[in-house]
Amino acid sequence: MVSATQQSSRIRKRKSRREGTARKRELRAHGTPKFPIHLEGYDPNAPDAPRTAVASAPAKK
Repeated sequence: MVSATQQSSRIRKRKSRREGTARKRELRAHGTPKFPIHLEGYDPNAPDAPRTAVASAPAKK
């Protein structure tokens, strides 16, 4: 017979492993939901906006 601490530790570990399996299965089956890349109020001309590859490439003559 195992101690109560060892038994409860095993039960907690087992439950934590199984937690969220339905959610994970759903995400695997249907992928991640569509979401906007830029949030409302995003300003691409803001000084701290990330630069795109087109904007940072040197201009061709």
